[in-house]
Amino acid sequence: MPELADTGRRIKELRVSAGMTQHDLAGPEMSSSYISLVEHGKRIPSGRALKILAERLGVGVAEISGDPAPAENTGVRRLDLVGRLVAARRQWDGGDVEGALSEFRALADMEPAHRQDDVFTEAQLAIAEILGTLGRPDEGAEVLERMLTELAPEPYAEPRLRTLIALADLLESAGRVQDGLRHALTGHLECTARRPGTGFHSLLALDVLTRCAYWSGCPDWAPDTDHGRPSADGVLPGPRASVDLHRALDLRDRGEPERATALLGECARRVTPAAGFPLWEKINGHYALLLLHRGETAAARSLIERGLVVASVAQEPGFPLWLTTAEAAGAEAAGDPARLFALGEELAALPDTGRSHEKAAALGEIAAACVRAGDRERAAGYFRASAELFRRAQAYRHAERARERLTELIDMRD
Repeated sequence: MPELADTGRRIKELRVSAGMTQHDLAGPEMSSSYISLVEHGKRIPSGRALKILAERLGVGVAEISGDPAPAENTGVRRLDLVGRLVAARRQWDGGDVEGALSEFRALADMEPAHRQDDVFTEAQLAIAEILGTLGRPDEGAEVLERMLTELAPEPYAEPRLRTLIALADLLESAGRVQDGLRHALTGHLECTARRPGTGFHSLLALDVLTRCAYWSGCPDWAPDTDHGRPSADGVLPGPRASVDLHRALDLRDRGEPERATALLGECARRVTPAAGFPLWEKINGHYALLLLHRGETAAARSLIERGLVVASVAQEPGFPLWLTTAEAAGAEAAGDPARLFALGEELAALPDTGRSHEKAAALGEIAAACVRAGDRERAAGYFRASAELFRRAQAYRHAERARERLTELIDMRD
């Protein structure tokens, strides 16, 4: 008879290797606290509970309970493959990205007769994510598009949902927002079928749908609802905050700055850098810009200075795009055009790859600040660059607005 602690330990190891939280594993039938007690060997899961947990983890009941099971006839033990998958993730977490990528590819390239579908899926998703972090999102998207073709006959299955969400995210990262919107909308619609266990994925789908819809100029395509959000406080603060950020940007664009500022202010108070520094600095940078537009320069300056200190201390490799944009707008408000122009040149020199729509939006803010500072020539150049970057990113409505602002500026000069 296997020890209870061994069963709990195996459940935790499988959950962590699958990238699941206790909330994900609990699903609608159990609670996170129950999963915690099981993993710590303080509760004995029933036969039904073991079956549910095994299905959710993609393993057999025997692998959780420790009961002997018939040997697989593939010649490759599933547990060995899972061990290789976990080891590759540790390589990745330890900084050996290329080594991890090589091992994930080896797992994904195994002969179909020797591989396990869940291990294959995890390896492919990891490959795509790594390629995205290496600045090769188009390659990662190709991996996921091939996966989606293979998974198409099984609608609503978890691997398909995860692939749709990851693909939409990578396409948005690559500056292909309308391509991303198509897959994000498909994932969201499949989640709304209310299949068991899709609540976790519903939030991720809503996040990427909200992002892609906003940048595609179709914000109404993303429902203004909390459907699918886990109820517990502190669960997935990143996706929740990302949804609120893009809803706030849409409110600002619709001419409702007060509502936008209130929503983004609450978001900024709730989210810490632990939710992910790029998202945190984006929220704080946009919030600072809204405060500057309201004339609250002292509050905005305090927010910007604190954010830049955090960026420096954390030694984040990414450029703090929105905090720098807010700093430039703050320099204009403080009567320091030289600082504004210097930061504008720094932003303009950033690579146009990746989320080019983000850079385009930042250049639009710089252009507006240059107009207020009286340098219309410089502003016109930034509006042109902004419109072109939006066009490349498939953000056509944003591109049209940038061209309209450029036309208005030219008319003012005439």
